[in-house]
Amino acid sequence: MARIGRRGFGALALAGAASGLAAPRVARGQATTIKFGFTAALTGPFNEFGEGIRRGAEIAVEEANKAGGVNGRRVELAEVLDDQLVPDRAVQNMRRILDNREIVGLMAPSGSGPTLAIVDMVQADGRPIINPQAQTPTIVYPNGPDRPPRPNVFSVAISNTVESEKLAAALAGFRNIGILHESTGYGVTGAQLVRAEIQAKRRDARITVESYNQRAQDMTAQLVRVQRAGAEALLVIGLGADFAVIRRTMSRLNMNPALFGTAGAVTVPYIEGAGDLVVGTRAASHASLGRRPMAASAQRFVDLYRAKYGTDRWYGPDPANPLISLAATVGSGYDCINLLIDAIRRAGSTEPAAIIGALEATRDFPGVTSAAISFTPQEHTSLKVGDLGMYEMVKRDGRVVLELRD
Repeated sequence: MARIGRRGFGALALAGAASGLAAPRVARGQATTIKFGFTAALTGPFNEFGEGIRRGAEIAVEEANKAGGVNGRRVELAEVLDDQLVPDRAVQNMRRILDNREIVGLMAPSGSGPTLAIVDMVQADGRPIINPQAQTPTIVYPNGPDRPPRPNVFSVAISNTVESEKLAAALAGFRNIGILHESTGYGVTGAQLVRAEIQAKRRDARITVESYNQRAQDMTAQLVRVQRAGAEALLVIGLGADFAVIRRTMSRLNMNPALFGTAGAVTVPYIEGAGDLVVGTRAASHASLGRRPMAASAQRFVDLYRAKYGTDRWYGPDPANPLISLAATVGSGYDCINLLIDAIRRAGSTEPAAIIGALEATRDFPGVTSAAISFTPQEHTSLKVGDLGMYEMVKRDGRVVLELRD
């Protein structure tokens, strides 16, 4: 397989550009379009994630088709279903998607709960699937990170293992730390990993851990216990809408520890729900949109999104500085579909084994979640600690923005 160099997406969109293969003729009986499918939270309280990856996937498909398609065939999102981040709905939707044998590549749902619910059936099916957002490590490595990955499951998401290492480096500066996490696989695993990382860096750390249910409207009891423990810093592992509830409650309780959040927490609903209270919050997230100058692949994506949607809820109000969460939402969906397209182009086939083999040979693919996405047969996750940055929420020109600190 050919090595993927650092190039702009315009070059990648040309048929055969990634490998030099001539575009084959469509075989008799072969579908004239290359079809992808996924289920995600398109509506509901966490739709910033599902609607975001849908937008990213659509932009990737539009770009591929404008450039003539893939190996003589157009690309299509054949099944895009709404699960509202509910695992049971995700299972029903994925069954319907897998029943469509014309679909050759899949994108995982937006969130660990739905993704954990569907990943075994997708593994048994055998078609390639790329995870845009779910952070629980067992999605890719069910038997542990030192054992082989699921053969057909790849990820461009921020794994809990990577995020916990980045967050622990900052939190280890405090002796008394609180961790408040949602009671999902994402929250439980994230809390376990970051706690272990902190303790490895600082043996005298005192850590208080509390949990809450997604969409809970009262977290007073948990926060009071953290407050009574004397926490100097608090890490929230959850999603933006819930983080807003937590931050408002902290204000009511006059709690003022150094406040940290995960990438999934510092999203648009957090800003919308907590307003100026978010100022000072620190978080680990994709460094790609915070670095200046941006990598060419990230800048191209930003320009494409702004041309299509303008400065909307996902992009943010400042044309020169898109919200960092744009990478984790829209950018991750964009990368997933572009990686599938690129693998099919290089493989010259839509057979599952051929696509998987091409994905495992991906090297330095210029993406949004990372400027150099690579996979191997042993490594099916792309993001490393160096792909993350530590940000702080600040008020600038009347707007809340995240500024890269590290």
